[in-house]
Amino acid sequence: MPDPTLDLQLTWRGTFGRVRVFTDSVLAETSFERPERTVVPMEQVTGWRIEPCDFDAVCVEFETSEDTYRVLLDTADEGVTHHALTRVLGAPLPRQS
Repeated sequence: MPDPTLDLQLTWRGTFGRVRVFTDSVLAETSFERPERTVVPMEQVTGWRIEPCDFDAVCVEFETSEDTYRVLLDTADEGVTHHALTRVLGAPLPRQS
């Protein structure tokens, strides 16, 4: 597998989040709101968005028909994450908040 163009991860209040963006794909893992670390099933993702989670974290939300997977990242990484995901996955879904 080639090196990612963006590789971000955050351990925040006991929660793990990671987003790896490649030229034509995205890999993501999360333990936020989950009993254990979970790989986001990217082949089932129908849309994504970035939402605020707290004053020092944002949630990258990956939506599937069955579930929403929230990956926590540092607020400082929001802009670069948005740009990289837009390039690979297309425009985000509208914000819910």
